[in-house]
Amino acid sequence: MFLYGNFDRKDISMNNILTALLVGITAGILEWDIYGGFQFQTSRPIIVGPVIGLILGDFATGLYIGASLEMIYLGVIAVGAAVPPDATSATAITTALCIISGMNKDAAVTLAIPVAVIAQMLQMLIWTLNSGFLHRADHYLEQGEVEKATRVQYGGMILFFLQGFLPAFFAIWLGADLVGDFVNNMPEWINNWLTMAGGMLPALGFAMLFRLMAKPRLIPFFIIGFTLAAAFGGTLVSTAAIGLALALLYVYQMDAAQVPRRNRARR
Repeated sequence: MFLYGNFDRKDISMNNILTALLVGITAGILEWDIYGGFQFQTSRPIIVGPVIGLILGDFATGLYIGASLEMIYLGVIAVGAAVPPDATSATAITTALCIISGMNKDAAVTLAIPVAVIAQMLQMLIWTLNSGFLHRADHYLEQGEVEKATRVQYGGMILFFLQGFLPAFFAIWLGADLVGDFVNNMPEWINNWLTMAGGMLPALGFAMLFRLMAKPRLIPFFIIGFTLAAAFGGTLVSTAAIGLALALLYVYQMDAAQVPRRNRARR
């Protein structure tokens, strides 16, 4: 329990604007990690979910949603001008709405997909507006005014902060009560469908990642990991530790095989 440890959900709804500001500012700062020059990977769902959960006093829910969305977006990366849905904003919004409204966690994971697509539209607008700052910086550089070109970059940083802040702020400020009413009056069959779909989405994320990484020489590692997890009921941490050990052995063997080749090339 961090900021709302002594409050119940009614107290959170009474402080809706404060909650929206906290979530929005946090989402904006985490969004900076992608384009603001930090690159600490704090924009990943596995980080965003627990941070929002910590702020709203429900770390466990934040960790659950963040980990589930991380599995979905594990194999989704931005390549060139192909911009994937905004996982950072989606995780922040979904986690906050789930905690505030009391929504089922698996159903909330399903909600993150359309939220990410909507946030992607704002992302494209931000990129378009940011191109104006780039042209202004080019103009200053052509005139040799490096300091002015440097200051222009802060305009782009502000836009990227707003990319995370705006959707999170308005979603919590305007949508928290609506989501709460929807959840309370939701037909049971819809809730069951969303819960089932939310449980399937992480598997879909792993399937997308596997398609990108599927190489004949890596298939044995996949079989070993799957067998250990299924047959012996190993936890995710223990299975990941075994996978890390096997990956290190594979890398060491590759390095050892490369040494004779490099020696022959030098001769």
